[in-house]
Amino acid sequence: MEFIPPIVLEIFDWILARVIIPFFSFCSNLLNLFLIKPFDIIGCPLAIKVASAAIFTALVSILIRKMLKVDEKELAFQRAFLERKKAQEYIEKIDDWKKQKVLYDASDEDLDERFNEYMAQRFARYGLTYLLPVFLMLFWLDHLPEVISLKEKMEGVFVILFPRKIMGVPGISLPLLFLLVYCLSLLIYFKFRKKPKIEI
Repeated sequence: MEFIPPIVLEIFDWILARVIIPFFSFCSNLLNLFLIKPFDIIGCPLAIKVASAAIFTALVSILIRKMLKVDEKELAFQRAFLERKKAQEYIEKIDDWKKQKVLYDASDEDLDERFNEYMAQRFARYGLTYLLPVFLMLFWLDHLPEVISLKEKMEGVFVILFPRKIMGVPGISLPLLFLLVYCLSLLIYFKFRKKPKIEI
């Protein structure tokens, strides 16, 4: 880090101390107030809290998906891709095979470039939509006092315990339950949502 000027490091430290940490602390307190406290009051087990956090995270992912207009961008690419594929049909009607080859090569190259650009953008969008919320929520859950206490008592955090071990596993772990409920929530959403149609 010697190549970074001290003033830049000071700015980063200020941003971390004055912006990032307070922001995440505020979000943590807010999540604790709405996702943990109500269940603590009625005496719900940790599994219910994890499941509610997973459903909340799925809702956040759906909201981010809508904010980033993922469906619209997917449709726009598919429409443009089909239009260009359709345009290639006109190339077949050209009698000169040399012109055909040049046009086919140019068209294919353009399709490849657009597809690669689309895949890069799609990866970034899906990372922001799904991976980031899941990572942050699991990180937050992992630092709950109840979870830390469980870690001290046993090797892993099992929120649902089996009557007896199954293949050496005592129960369902926190990350597994979270991901199961999260994926199920998204599956239900995609199953019953109004599916967009491609029109050319």
